[in-house]
Amino acid sequence: MGQDIDVDRFCPNPTDDLYWNESVWFSFSIPERGVHGMVYYMVRPNMNKMMGGPILWDESGAHMWDCLYHDWHPLQPIPAGAQKFDLKTDTSLEVRVIEPRKAYRLGYDAHGFKLDITWTALDVPHHFLGMEIEAVGQTADNRMHFEQMGRAVGRAELHGEVFEFDSFALRDCSWGTRRIDGVKRGSYFWAIASEETAFHAQTTGDGDEQRVVGGFLRLNGKTASLVGGERVVTRMGRYAPESFTLALEDELGRTARITARPRSDLTFNAFPRVQVIWSLLEADFGDGVTGWGDIQEFQPLEMFRQMVRG
Repeated sequence: MGQDIDVDRFCPNPTDDLYWNESVWFSFSIPERGVHGMVYYMVRPNMNKMMGGPILWDESGAHMWDCLYHDWHPLQPIPAGAQKFDLKTDTSLEVRVIEPRKAYRLGYDAHGFKLDITWTALDVPHHFLGMEIEAVGQTADNRMHFEQMGRAVGRAELHGEVFEFDSFALRDCSWGTRRIDGVKRGSYFWAIASEETAFHAQTTGDGDEQRVVGGFLRLNGKTASLVGGERVVTRMGRYAPESFTLALEDELGRTARITARPRSDLTFNAFPRVQVIWSLLEADFGDGVTGWGDIQEFQPLEMFRQMVRG
């Protein structure tokens, strides 16, 4: 995907498929408090609908009904005149471009929850189609998907309690036809230790060992695409891994070995026939270097149901 494409706007040549999808996701967290949050929405213009909103959680609640806050609406109209990063929904979610591909303002004010976050990029977008191809079985035709590392600064207020954010963060964005029913088992995760050290990876596989199918490695301030690696679960919880090791290799021949531990789980059930356990992630890069990010552990719902029901 060429870097000249304006990814801050909707795709200039979408298909007429009802499942044509444009997605936006921003993360933010307070790692020392185990707090993680996101603004995540998807637009389906051929259905004239969108879905999404803000979610905030910590270790005190793992479901939409007991986490800190959850307003991920599955059915809402696309605001008149909306652009991908310039819109305000009926639910009060507001997203604005401050500087294209570099800075964004996220806001929300409803039901006792207020959010005001500025998200600023630390690197250029890294284009990666593996989420669509490996996990969901879509083709690369007329598709765009990228991840971008950044920093999220701002605050949230929930019924008088204040949450101050100043954290490393990731965002992703995509367009293309997206059908979720055929999802495979896998994981999507990342962590940032500093502006010079970070990774993003996606893995797939049915067992404790999963192969890396894409992502990036950033070492000494230089980012390169992943070409191989594996994740090995070292301790499995009831719903998702409690710890794992990660071996990565990038296109420059560089390698990294990372040990990671998810915490503050959220059971995310926005997609049909898919179960996602979405967690804050602590990652040890070695030599005393620690980073934070998140992990989306996903699998077919029936596979998850059989696992938890024995």
